[in-house]
Amino acid sequence: MDTPTYSQQLTSYSEQIRALLSKIEVLVSDNNADEAQPFLDALNAQIKQWCEGNDIPSEEELKSIQLRINTILVKANCAKNESSKAIIKHKKSGKAIKAYRAT
Repeated sequence: MDTPTYSQQLTSYSEQIRALLSKIEVLVSDNNADEAQPFLDALNAQIKQWCEGNDIPSEEELKSIQLRINTILVKANCAKNESSKAIIKHKKSGKAIKAYRAT
């Protein structure tokens, strides 16, 4: 069996990391970020394996991955904030309805 070349390993790591980031991004976009943990764990393991291997990623590759992760985190935090606002609004309207009924 042939041993994978550097470019094949690089492509394999890059593709796997991109695929994991895409899955995480879809989950965040669909408001299912709670289901992303297994993908985050796999992403962490994949990046760690790549960085500890013989052919480590370049600084540019790592910056690109970090930028994508940061973008996903911003989306997740925005969605979390919107959910929190909706919950607070729902609670306030529920309290207002109870107060109205009590009068």
